[in-house]
Amino acid sequence: MKTVSKIKEVVKKKASKKSSVRSVNFPVDVKKPSKAVLTQSKEVTAKQVKEVIEMGLNTMNIEKTMTDVIVRDFDNRNENDSLLTTELNEIFKTGDERKVTKVKKWVKTRLQTLIKNPPIQERLLGEKVKEQQITIKKVTKPMVDNAEGIYLDNFNESDLGQFKTIRISKVKEELTIAEELLKWMRSKKSDGLFTGDKTQMKDIDCYDLEAVIAIAESIKKNGL
Repeated sequence: MKTVSKIKEVVKKKASKKSSVRSVNFPVDVKKPSKAVLTQSKEVTAKQVKEVIEMGLNTMNIEKTMTDVIVRDFDNRNENDSLLTTELNEIFKTGDERKVTKVKKWVKTRLQTLIKNPPIQERLLGEKVKEQQITIKKVTKPMVDNAEGIYLDNFNESDLGQFKTIRISKVKEELTIAEELLKWMRSKKSDGLFTGDKTQMKDIDCYDLEAVIAIAESIKKNGL
């Protein structure tokens, strides 16, 4: 009991010492973050709008020329290498960071986008376009390992970091009977097949997944 009382006395003394210390609050000049203010954009002129249209038309013509060259380059490539991939690799070897950064952005945002266009894919792959896709990109470790077998060309360690033409096998999505039926029903929705009224199709969803599953189960059960 004496020990407990001593502990209590020590605690009280420490508490009294803390309370005797004057706390000083220093003023802190903290500015509140200013709220974003929406401002009216400066009006454009008819001349500027016409210039934008002209630039757009010029861009289309430029990209058409680019696409034609890219396709011909693909057609004449040596396995995974073409003049385009060779030139890209040479640019990255120069060490010119500013140019490399710009080229990297161009490859990602424009070149690969152009190549991925369905008409271009069809020109490059022909009938194989249903099972494959093709592009230009740097070889990575997963491409070399090819654990899932989706890459249709063989790459090795020496190809890592190099631009190559890459052919990829399209992974077919395995759908259940219900999902297949739902997909078909949605494709026919715009024809007004299930309501008979095209004007209502935007506002009315006349079926749901549970209903389709029930129909699919019934089809499977009855062997229809």
